[in-house]
Parts: sequence; C-alpha cells; structure tokens
Amino acid sequence: MARQNEMGAIAAPRRCRGLLLIGASLIGLAAPAGMASAQQAPAEAASADAVDGVEVITVTARRRAESLQDTPIAISAVTSEGLTARGIDNVTQIGDFTPNVKFNSSVPVSASNATAAIFIRGIGQNDYQLSADPGVGLYLDGVYISRGVGNVLDVLNVERIEVLRGPQGTLFGRNTIGGAVSVVTKKPGDKLAGSLELTTGRFNRIQAKGSIDVPLAEGVYSSFAGFYHKRDGYVKGVVAGAPDLGDTDQLAGRFALRLEPSSDVTIDLAVDGSRAREQSAPNVAIAIDENAPAAQVWNAVYSGAPGICANTADPSRFTDQRCFNNQWALGPYRHGGTFTSVSGVFTNGNPKRYQSASNLNIWGASGTIEWKIADGISFKSITAYRKVTGFWTRDSDHSPATIVETNSDWKQDQFSEEVQLQGDVADGRFNWVVGGYYSSESGNHRDLVNIVDAVFLSGAVLDGKSLAFFGQGTYEIVHNLNLTAGIRWTEDKKTFGNANQYVVEAGFLTGAPFNPDGSGLQNGDPLMGPLGQRSTVKDTAWTPMASLSYRFSPELLGYVSYSEGFKGGGFTQRVFPPFAFIPSFKPETSTTYEVGFKSDLFGRKLRLNGAAFLNDYDDLQITVNDPTLGFAPIIQNAAKARIKGFELEMQARPIGGLQIDAGLGYLDAKYRRVDIRALNAGVTTATKLQNAPKWTLSAGIAYNIQADGIGSFQPRVDWSYRSRVYNDAVNNPLLVQDGYHLVNASVAWTDEDKRWGITASVKNLTKEVYLGSGYADSFGGLVEGVYGRPREWYLSARYSF
Repeated sequence: MARQNEMGAIAAPRRCRGLLLIGASLIGLAAPAGMASAQQAPAEAASADAVDGVEVITVTARRRAESLQDTPIAISAVTSEGLTARGIDNVTQIGDFTPNVKFNSSVPVSASNATAAIFIRGIGQNDYQLSADPGVGLYLDGVYISRGVGNVLDVLNVERIEVLRGPQGTLFGRNTIGGAVSVVTKKPGDKLAGSLELTTGRFNRIQAKGSIDVPLAEGVYSSFAGFYHKRDGYVKGVVAGAPDLGDTDQLAGRFALRLEPSSDVTIDLAVDGSRAREQSAPNVAIAIDENAPAAQVWNAVYSGAPGICANTADPSRFTDQRCFNNQWALGPYRHGGTFTSVSGVFTNGNPKRYQSASNLNIWGASGTIEWKIADGISFKSITAYRKVTGFWTRDSDHSPATIVETNSDWKQDQFSEEVQLQGDVADGRFNWVVGGYYSSESGNHRDLVNIVDAVFLSGAVLDGKSLAFFGQGTYEIVHNLNLTAGIRWTEDKKTFGNANQYVVEAGFLTGAPFNPDGSGLQNGDPLMGPLGQRSTVKDTAWTPMASLSYRFSPELLGYVSYSEGFKGGGFTQRVFPPFAFIPSFKPETSTTYEVGFKSDLFGRKLRLNGAAFLNDYDDLQITVNDPTLGFAPIIQNAAKARIKGFELEMQARPIGGLQIDAGLGYLDAKYRRVDIRALNAGVTTATKLQNAPKWTLSAGIAYNIQADGIGSFQPRVDWSYRSRVYNDAVNNPLLVQDGYHLVNASVAWTDEDKRWGITASVKNLTKEVYLGSGYADSFGGLVEGVYGRPREWYLSARYSF
C-alpha cells in the first residue's frame, strides 16, 4: 500500500477457496444431529438453558452490546470472575491462556517494567520507542493507548477483557493490524457495595485491592477502586551494592462517576492514576563475547588489568571481576550490574545518575456520553486525555564494567475524541454505525548513553496526529443470513525532531573517523543531521472489511470474512554512529481471509468456537541490527510475509460444579520475500518470524465442592504450553526458547453467603525456566534476556458486601 493509498477492488485469490472450504467443513462437523429449529432466537435459547451451563458473555467488539456467540469474528473474552479464578493481576497474563497470543511483559532494550509487547497471530511490535507504533491496539473503555510504555494495565475493577484476533481496521482502526485487546471496567452500581482483598506470598509480597460503589443520589452513582502491590525482586545482584531486579512497587486508583439525567442519556466520567517506583527491569546476561569491539576496548584499556583481561590465554581472567567476559553471564536469576554514575548532563543542565530505577507516573481522564436520540438511533462520544512520565536505567553490560549504560527520561501525552452514530432500520434487519476519530500526541524521549567513556544524548521529540472516518453496517439478507461490510479512512501524521541527538563527551572516540566528512566525534556534534532537524511522514489508508454469517440453528453460527489492516510508518530514534539523515520506515499493511464458527451445544454445556485464517503482510516492520547503518537497533521493513493457522476454544460444564476450559492455536508463519535492508541485518526467507510459536495450548479444570454449613471449595489447575519461540528477528540461537509448560494450581474457599473467601495458590508449580524476551548486541558482545518469574506461592483473603 502506498503512503497516499488508493484502494482497488476487493477480490479473494484462488488460494483462499481451499480455506473457505475447510471452514465450511468445520461448521458442518460441528453441527449436531437433530438441530433445534433455526427460528428460535439465540437470546431465547440462552434464557431457557440450565443455570449450570457455560457463561453467557456480552461483548462490545462491534461497538454495540451483543453475545459473544453472536459475534462473527475471532474473539476471546474473559470476565472478572475468570480473571480472579486464574489469579491474574495485569493484562499481560491473559496471553498464557489465549490461543495465538503472546505477551512480552518486558520488551528488549527497555529497562522499564511497565512496557509490554503484544503479539497476536505472530504480529506485533517488539520495540517500545516513541516513534514506532504498536502492532496490536490496546483499549481501555474504548480509549486507545497509543504507546507501549504504560500499557501494562492492572486488573483494577475490570468487568471483562476482550481479545480480538486479526486486523480490526474498521471500527477500532488505528494500529490494530494484528488485533486488539479491549479492557472494559465495571460501571458504578446503584447500590452500596464493595470488596477488599489482601494477599501475601513469596518474595515478601504484600498486596491490597479494593473497590466500593457509592450511590450519591437518584441517577448519580460513583465508585472508587484502589490497588497496592509490593514484592522483592527475583533476579539477585551478586556484586556489592547491586540491587535485586524484577521487584514490584505499584500504587493505582480509579474514580468513576455515572450520571443518568434522563432515561435517554448516560454520562460516564472516570479518572485513573498509577505510580511505580521499582528497580530496573530484570534483564540478565546470557552470553558475553570478549572479542567484540567494546569488550576488547574495555579489557585492554579501561579494566585496570590489561595483562589479565586482554590475554585470552590467561584463564584467571574469568575470575577477575575487573574483566568483561562470560563470568558475568549469570542468567536466569542473577546479575552483576552495578549501575555506576555517568558523566554528562541533559540539555536542561540537571545531572543524571545511574541508579537502578524503573519509575512511572500515569494519569488519565475520560468522559463518555451516550444519548438515545430517537427509537433506533443513538449517539456516543468518547473524550480522553492520558499522560505518562517515566525514568528508567539500564546497566546494559550487566557487570561492574562501565561499557554500555543508559538512563531514559520519557514524557508523552495524548488527547483523543471519538464520535459514533448508530442505529437500526427495517424492523431491525439493518443496523449500522458511522463515526469519526481524532487524536493528538506529543512526546519527548531522551536516552543518555554511556559507551565506555563516551557519552551521547539520544532520543526523539515527536508530534503525532491521526484522523479517521469509518462506517459499518449489518444487513439480514434472509432470515439468519447476515452480510456485514465496513470501511475506514485513516490519516496518520508524525513529525520527528532530533533536538536530543548529540555527543555529550567524545571520550575515547575523539579522532575516530565517524563523521561523514571523515573527522572524529567532538563534544556537541549532532548524532543525526544538523541539530534541530525535523522530518514528517504522512500515511493514509483505506481499510475495508466484509463478512457473511449464517446461523444454522440457535446453537451454531458460521461465518467467512475479509479484512485489511494498516500500521503507520515512523522513524528510528537510536542512531550510532552519526547519520546525515533521519532514518525512517514505511507503513505495514495486511490482507486477511478468515472462516469460523461459534457453537453452544448440549443445552449450553459445551461451547466450541473456532477460526481458520490466512494473512498476507507487506512491508512488515521488524527491529534489527543492520551493520551498514551502525550499532544501534533500528526498525526496517522486511518485505512480505504470510501467516496462516487456526484457533479452537472450548468451555465445558458437563456436570454441576465442574468447569473445563481449553484453547488451541496453530501458526505457520514465514517470509515470502525479503528486501535488501532486512538481508543486510541477517533476515532471509528461511528466518522464522519472532514471537510466533507454532503451537499455543492451554487447559484449565476446576470443581466446586459444596460443604453444608461451611461453604464451598474450588480446587483449580491451569496449564499452558508454548512451542519454540524465536525472540529476535534474526533468530539468534541463544535467544531461541524451546517449548515450555507452565502449571498453576489453587484452592479457593467461599462461605455460604459468598461474602468471605480465601485462596491459596502456586504459580509456575514445576519451576519452569523460560526466556520471555531478549536482544543481541554485536558491538558490546552481549546477549541478554528477561526470564519468566520462578515458582511463587500466594495466599489471599477477601470480603465482599
């Protein structure tokens, strides 16, 4: 798709016919013999089912409330009860039980604990930098969270989480090329009610979570929710003064107000905030190459013991802490970083020091107005503002040496406005929604980078604007046969400035021929073009979708769909050595064909949903180290990729008290063509896509045991499996995580009045050691990564009224 895109006619290629036939066969196999009359409405069927059947879940994936089983898209949804049963504290943990979904709770290169990368069906963005967009959209009550920093949302008064797989380019639109994750909070209730939960556990865990609904008057309702979580780090520092990493120290709150001035108008106002004061992200060294350029310079010049450290024939170099080598490859749960001070200042003159930190402040405000204008017509407005500030540090060499260290200042804020007009006509046979979206964003990301004794100030100043108009409608062609079609026009504009890019202290690089004119680096030299240089990209796209669904019976819905996705281009803010230009990358686009079914069988005692898909991607954005462009990781377009696969999800309630949940995902992902930029970085057509495991499986089983006069007990076991994962774009063997299993187990007690409850649980019961994310630095000779949390126990007590 060109940046000023012109959309041609939509036509499904021949290879998709086989996919559609497979889907039709799945639908046929899923249809039970002796179907009930298709004339019965799904809602009527649900109300007639036994109370111990599979839970009926209402979702808003298509901007209106409807049953999960009536929504012809690949969507998973989990309610607050399901989140509590699984012991989920933040949104990243839902990746363990959602097919073809992978969350990286700590992205490579970032030292922030509040930066996650979301991958759905193998598509996402593993780079958090300000000038790159995520590949999966994250939404909080309909408000798009535009950056990766601050997207690790606590499960605070959450009603449900919806995971939409595949491009959502019509109604969600911006940067949902891989899918969307929608977090929906509970609205204030009209009765006084509340809950409080206290938790303790391994690593001196202390956690408190509570909420209360307070009606203030007729039509005026309020709620407040609070969250506090503190625990020690699980990656131990082995050098004197080195902190333990991977700790938690978070405080969050949310206030909501619901106004109902009339039966036709509802106004929801909310303010939320969170604060984290933690050690740096738990990165550890996996391997160190003492022959890499930076390692050689340190060992020969700066170590203080060149005769030992630079002598590869001397084995004592592996026990001398002054030397930089594999003695500091201490992963998965130990590190040797010391976070020493750095010379140099930021442009405002305030000196910064390398003290281990991952600090974050977030606050946001939103207002949603819903107005029923007339019968069959309603209006909705969502207005929001969010601000994120942070400071974090990285001892990138993970040793007492001062080879590569950084600290980062982050400031970003966004304003957004979305309006929707929706309705239905023809006795409900045609429902529609049209709307518009506008967002404005500004940010300043500054990295002070210390490489041996040279200091650089790198970063980005970014201004962004996005404008979109969209429309979608569903028409019942004949009874139970529905056609849905929609389209969205998007214009994204980003302006990047390099005011933060210059040399603070040239150090040992003085005289090195890094500048374009052949001269060496000097204090004050720009890292990228003239200081104050700015560059702008403007990307536009039309993203259509169409689907055809048929309800074969009250128990079975089948559908086929076509959709397109789009993610805007951007800039690379990390530059070394200096460039004469600002490097940029193009938009990423996709075309997806999907066929699926939704079924509730045997009186809603068994739910089986499935989808098969084929995704074609152009100009896929990947993060690589391109030696032709320097040492720092940059984002490049890797030409074409093809991803196909399927998902199956099952929920069963075969007998009273027994709950069984399972999920299965399969991906066949490969590059179809790779351009020269990706080839230079080591990506070929034989390279595997990162964060795209072939198999994702999960299962959970729980049984409710009633004890008269005591209450009920519910033992539960959850298991998940991810097959081999490639954690970087070039498939570095040291960053490949082979298939691994995770097992969690718990026992919960609830009293007969369902007011008091106690839960005892163990996560990662089998002590599985697995790599969640990683990065290889050829200049520093370091391969590093973040490992998943070890086995942990916890005990919770809760009270509700």
